[in-house]
Amino acid sequence: MSKEVTTPSEAQWTIDLKWLETNKRDFSTLAKDKLCAKCRKKLKADTTELKPADILKAVQSCCSKSDDFITAGLPFQESIFRVFLANGNKPLTLEELGEQLNKRRGADAHRTSFAFLSRVMQNDDYYGIKSK
Repeated sequence: MSKEVTTPSEAQWTIDLKWLETNKRDFSTLAKDKLCAKCRKKLKADTTELKPADILKAVQSCCSKSDDFITAGLPFQESIFRVFLANGNKPLTLEELGEQLNKRRGADAHRTSFAFLSRVMQNDDYYGIKSK
């Protein structure tokens, strides 16, 4: 049996919760300040330990719907992290990620090219975004 080989353009990326834990990073700490005021209050984000699934559900169903959730004014890697939060941390190819960034950040095409995104993603050591 041969293992299926994935080309770089087919690789799928996601926030790797195990990588974050192994590297002493806390997903909840990274993500809970992305919650809107309504969800922060509902989930009592300031007083309790939030489960990743609760944060992802709130962001996907409510917070990410706001026009200012992802803007061209955000740091680029923050925008990438927010795309994964907004889609419930479902794996994305670089092409799919680029499409989402173009839609949310505006025409910033040089930053959504395969080469640029590949370099940014491979060098991430903060948000825990890794290929599967």
